Amino acid sequence: MDTPSASLHPAPLRQRLVWFAAIWVGSVLSLGAVAGILRAWLKAA
Repeated sequence: MDTPSASLHPAPLRQRLVWFAAIWVGSVLSLGAVAGILRAWLKAA
């Protein structure tokens, strides 16, 4: 096969750092949203 493997040609460091930061920010925001929903639900109970 002529298709290059991803392990042979890793993405540039800047692109990997951007993906890492985007995933981290997304997880922090989603956990914050879940915490806010739980807090509002428990306060209403």
